[in-house]
Amino acid sequence: MRWLTILLALINRIRALTKLFSARNAQKITSNLLMVILCCAVSASAPALESDPLAGLKQFSDFSKIDIKRLLEGAILSERGPLMAFPNGISSQLCFAVPSSPAETVKHLQTWDPKRCGSLKVYASHRLNDPCELKEFSSLSLDLDPAKRPIKWFLDKTLATSDKSSELNLSQIEAHELAGCLSKDASPKSVGSCWASVLFARASSFQRNGFASMFPYEFDVESITPVLHLRSMLKEQVRVTPEFAILLQRSGLVNVASGFAPLRPSQYYWRLFDADHHATLSLGAVYVLEVGDRYQVLEVEYYVSGTYYTTATLYEVWPINYGGKTGSLVWSNVLCSAPALRYAAGIERLASGVILILEFKKMVSCFQNSFKTP
Repeated sequence: MRWLTILLALINRIRALTKLFSARNAQKITSNLLMVILCCAVSASAPALESDPLAGLKQFSDFSKIDIKRLLEGAILSERGPLMAFPNGISSQLCFAVPSSPAETVKHLQTWDPKRCGSLKVYASHRLNDPCELKEFSSLSLDLDPAKRPIKWFLDKTLATSDKSSELNLSQIEAHELAGCLSKDASPKSVGSCWASVLFARASSFQRNGFASMFPYEFDVESITPVLHLRSMLKEQVRVTPEFAILLQRSGLVNVASGFAPLRPSQYYWRLFDADHHATLSLGAVYVLEVGDRYQVLEVEYYVSGTYYTTATLYEVWPINYGGKTGSLVWSNVLCSAPALRYAAGIERLASGVILILEFKKMVSCFQNSFKTP
């Protein structure tokens, strides 16, 4: 999530200027209403059936013209998403190519190591078993080096957490348990051990109950429920959402329609990385659906310890053959919800979309380069 560093730095400047004014109230939409709206949207049509990836893309993406030759040479196309009515949301679309089949590309999306690309500033990235065990988070104690300024920030905010206040994304119960866990030992090793318990509880609950178990963050200006933010952002993707109807329903992010079997994630993971100069923990899940000769992928960060609330990235991956070169055409749509975006409007929000594109391109470039190194 290196792209958040520049994006949120800009938004934080805007936030400083707007503290004198009352923050615009977030639109209050109940979970049931969002689910009804989304279910109607995703039921409107099935995924595009064309084997021609360009014909399929025109049905739901913002790209009207694509040069396959340029993409195979390494170009990355991008489009900033339209301004959202949802105050915390932002989106962008990207299109690129990689020299592997769709099946191999989707596998690589789940197995490549972001730590090997220094510009992404990922300290740790670990795949989780299903069901996961507490010991899978044990290395966190070794990753929390207070000599690194972003990690020192995270350690300080953790130790300042009490059952009544926190600057981190926690429920009241989690804050209470975290404060109690650190009451006798405030060393970085102890912080890692206590956070391991928080992450394990969240990950285990998600593996058992899916999106229904995404507990709220209760120390913001209002209680934040990440799954409602995801649904609010998806509701505004009026062309994209129908294309991914089956995947969204089978994952449980949208109500499961009758006749669709639930789809379990093919991967769970936890990460520690630098976002806006703040060490940040996240838990993620990846859902994969094979549709004819192509694949659809949904990656969700269902828990984030701070800096932003949640993200979801949709991918569609097609086989391509051009001028004797074969590979995969990859389209992606990233959705992000962050507190700083609440204070941005107009030109500032447009600028945020541009920065999101530039930073997400760095991640795509790292992913493309990962095919060149063993």
